[in-house]
Amino acid sequence: MAGLAHLVEMAQIGLSDQIAKPRIAIIGGGYAGMAAAVALMDAGITDLTLYEAGPTLGGRARRIPGGNGDEDNGQHLCLGAYTELLKLMVRVGADPEDLFYRCPLSLLIHTLNNPLGNKSKSLFSLRANRFLPAPLNLATSILLSSGSSLSERVHTLQALNQLKQQSYLISPGLTVSQLLDEHGIHGVFRHFFWESLCLAALNTPPQIACAQTFLNILQDIAEGHQQASNFLIPRTDLSSLFPEPAALYIQKKGAEVYTSCAIKQCEPAGKLIRVVGTRHQRLYHHVILATPPRAASTLITGWGEPMDDLSNQLRLLPHEKIATLSLEYSHRRFRLPFPMMGIANSPIEWIVDRSYLLQQPSTKVLKDSSASHTPSSRFTCVISAPRESSNLDKGFLTSEAHTCLQSLCGSLPQPTASRLVVEKFATLSCRPDIHRPHACTPDPRLILAGDYLQSRYPSTLETAVRSGLSAAALTIKHIQA
Repeated sequence: MAGLAHLVEMAQIGLSDQIAKPRIAIIGGGYAGMAAAVALMDAGITDLTLYEAGPTLGGRARRIPGGNGDEDNGQHLCLGAYTELLKLMVRVGADPEDLFYRCPLSLLIHTLNNPLGNKSKSLFSLRANRFLPAPLNLATSILLSSGSSLSERVHTLQALNQLKQQSYLISPGLTVSQLLDEHGIHGVFRHFFWESLCLAALNTPPQIACAQTFLNILQDIAEGHQQASNFLIPRTDLSSLFPEPAALYIQKKGAEVYTSCAIKQCEPAGKLIRVVGTRHQRLYHHVILATPPRAASTLITGWGEPMDDLSNQLRLLPHEKIATLSLEYSHRRFRLPFPMMGIANSPIEWIVDRSYLLQQPSTKVLKDSSASHTPSSRFTCVISAPRESSNLDKGFLTSEAHTCLQSLCGSLPQPTASRLVVEKFATLSCRPDIHRPHACTPDPRLILAGDYLQSRYPSTLETAVRSGLSAAALTIKHIQA
């Protein structure tokens, strides 16, 4: 990222003197598109237009209409290691310390003792020490965790040390399961530490997940700064977290932002690119295509044989689902023992208690209808990478989630409201055999941006932001050339 930042910084020095007002379009108002827009405006671009097909900015991480004001199309968990997202938030005036609930890495897994779910039992517990520097904070949390044998914990520390000696680099093509087999990691710690982290971070089952990508995250958690392993849970909706503040930021600098404006065509027009939308059509010198890969595939079809090959590659990229269930209990307040808890023997993998997220660290007030005087409790339940055979019926999942909550909190009335969102193309399937495309296309005037592109990280908000910054740097480089 140092080279990327240098490119943006150099572009800020007299870019307008090198070319007379290059006109740039960004198609897609998600985290990648908004990051690219902020970087370009800061670099001195004065003629920039951003198009978003939906009514709300955020792309695949956005606020959804109806219900409570902070409901999203999926629960997202960030890490303290996600440095570029946090820096951009600060730049556009969105304070991460206000907008995230921050806690040390914690894996608290309970199990239901019986089919009635009358009582839960702690099965596994690991909490990183917030006062120790890395990597001691993670090492001590592993050694002092409960639910596994001492030999398993020591073996995990030995495996981590061995991986560190290898600079966390392994043979290409390995899955997470194969990596764990190679290091002889089995039992409780394998399931609740290694595999739970894999599914949470990559949204891909460990049997097919890319081991090297998983180790990249593990390296940043273990070897990064003290807060790199922190869990960051958004207090507000995902559109308010970064995309909307970014839109206000670039509009103040002169950019145009259009929502509910789908782009129907994006095609070469001599030395320019014609962009045809539902509101108008315009010519641009450069276009950053920051849409999901299937939408990008459609827009570049017909540009010629090299671009058609890229179009086919984008169209065939495999994805994983995320199912998110929101439950509300009106006129009743109760809390989980911890903000985020896992359930071992249920289709509900993680439950997030939103009451913790409403504890304000400052005097700022966030949008949230449950912050009123009416007593209520709200929870978000997550099913990561559900298989085709998984039962995603809303009634079934609501019943299962209610059973989990009763096992953790005691007897409860039925929830007064529930909402299920299944994002079918939530993230790229992070497999070792998947070739992720590069941001550059056969036409240097057209650059891709998105969390599915080449990266050391899986499909995350951080990956999207970094790809947006990279797309901006490549566009600036082409302008300067």
